[in-house]
Amino acid sequence: MNTGNLSEYLNKIDNQGLVKTITDTSNSAYANIQQYFDYTNHINGLLLGNVQSGKTAQTLGVIAKLADEEFPLFLFLTTDNVYLQKQTYERAIESLTTFDVFGEYDDVQFMNAQMQKPILIVLKKNTNVLKKWRNLLSSSGYCSANPIVIVDDEADAASLNTLVNKKRVSTINNHLASIKDLASSSIYFQVTATPQSILLQSDISGWKPAFVNYFKPGDGYLGGDFFYAEPTSFCIRYTEEAELDKVKQESEFIPQGLRDSLMSFLVVCAYCIENKEDTCNFLIHPSVRINDHEIFANKIGEHLNFLLEELETESTVFEDNLRRAWLDLQMTKPDITNFEDIKNQVSNLLFEQKINTVILNSKSSLDIDYNQGFNIIVGGNSLGRGITLRKLQTIYYCRKSKTPQADTFWQHSRMFGYDRDAGLMRIYIPPTLHRLFTELNNSNRVLIKQIEEFGLDGVQLIYPKHIRPTRKNVVDNEFLNFVAGGVNFFPNNPIENYTKQIDELLENYQVENETEITTFDTIQQLLKYVDSTEIVDWDTEKFIDCVQSLSVKRPSTKCHLIIRRNRDISKGTGTLLSPTDRRIGDKLNKALILTMYRVNGQTSKGWKGKPFWIPNIKFPDDACFYDVK
Repeated sequence: MNTGNLSEYLNKIDNQGLVKTITDTSNSAYANIQQYFDYTNHINGLLLGNVQSGKTAQTLGVIAKLADEEFPLFLFLTTDNVYLQKQTYERAIESLTTFDVFGEYDDVQFMNAQMQKPILIVLKKNTNVLKKWRNLLSSSGYCSANPIVIVDDEADAASLNTLVNKKRVSTINNHLASIKDLASSSIYFQVTATPQSILLQSDISGWKPAFVNYFKPGDGYLGGDFFYAEPTSFCIRYTEEAELDKVKQESEFIPQGLRDSLMSFLVVCAYCIENKEDTCNFLIHPSVRINDHEIFANKIGEHLNFLLEELETESTVFEDNLRRAWLDLQMTKPDITNFEDIKNQVSNLLFEQKINTVILNSKSSLDIDYNQGFNIIVGGNSLGRGITLRKLQTIYYCRKSKTPQADTFWQHSRMFGYDRDAGLMRIYIPPTLHRLFTELNNSNRVLIKQIEEFGLDGVQLIYPKHIRPTRKNVVDNEFLNFVAGGVNFFPNNPIENYTKQIDELLENYQVENETEITTFDTIQQLLKYVDSTEIVDWDTEKFIDCVQSLSVKRPSTKCHLIIRRNRDISKGTGTLLSPTDRRIGDKLNKALILTMYRVNGQTSKGWKGKPFWIPNIKFPDDACFYDVK
């Protein structure tokens, strides 16, 4: 079998920086396979990238590298989207010329293949497609003597077991497991930019990754640290919180934020035309409701007609609003085309009706081409995973949720990518949603840093209380560790040991002040000497991990000790803190607080007759911790 697959693939790539990152990713992924795979086992590996950062290019490199190492059979799974499967299939044929590449309808050609070349099958995660190809793979006999390598793009989307808490197996998950089981061994790559649900899989689920490879984005990538930076990025423009409701009202006018975003888009389109570019996109993401998409599209169409009327009547209002948008963009794009030329091009766009309004949702036609021309794209969930919008320069976002999910909302970041002009980028968004995305970016950055430094060891997700890391139905509640901030945790059945060690750690705190300022390290040291006779009552390791995660992800968090001695507390009372100490803890609601009570331990109170320490820990109100047992 040909061993020049990776070099042939790399020869087709002009960007030497990309060649280097693909080579590095392929080598590091193979190093992990050498460590964890022994040709008799089934392993999962997480390939982690950023949203729209070129994960497919990296993944094809990994496939080519493994083909060089004599792996003969590959399955590439896309989301259940005809356009994405077709796009990936065509890209694989173009990129991996040393492979036999098969699509969903190539069953005859596949069955006649002689395995003289590596085989790559590109399928979408659809029940009927997976069932058909599971049977074809079984009939072919190719799996009986060979390991199978499965690359699951957006592996957190449809692949996990959505019935895990009902003790059943969802259909897609069952098909994927049965395909793995066809071979005596398999490597299952979980490719995603939002790994929250994958990281929360239990050991017994069969879907927990054994290793992770993170590939950094290349030069010129605009991602979370550009759009959702602190202090606020220059591309952010705040809108009113209730613009969605205003758009839905019976009114001939659209609200200010939407009006400003449309004018900004028209200026950018005119700039593109002046610079011989034929594509520019404007994304409007109002909500998940299809009816809302239609309302927005109609309102945009009406407003474009209104602008045309203003042009025809030579209204000064149109010119004033256009100039305001041009001046705003000029602040971040000083070399933007002069205003008069911009105005002329905008006039031509409107008169010649070159602005297309496109609705993209589950009811849309599959042959919509939004990568040519000047398009205003309105949609909801269909604007998530896998959808790549060329030259997306303007975004209007007002979708809200009572309990947003981190992975779902992060996938809405369609503005991330390479072919954006940073100076002309504008995001129109309410302040509360901007704050949400900033929090998500901070959490994402720290998660990636943790993975780069420590791999998957001790990975813990921390989110504000109002944000869930992922959907509930793919995480096994039986194995989920969840610690909520703002809650007092103490052991009902504490161990009555290590009094001397804790006395020594606290000997400098003899005066009972209201609280003592301390450090993360001191709290972790104290926690090592307290425990419970039952892990369900108090899990010391879990709390130490939470403190460690807080120190990494929120290092500015204040740490407090409350120390009380000579306490007469009965065993099994169901409460520990005095009303005064509870009030002190409630007042410090943004801090990490460890309260240590030295209990006298009389036998008359149900104890063993010796003094010992009982802990109470409370994490900041706005933090929730997630990991798996």
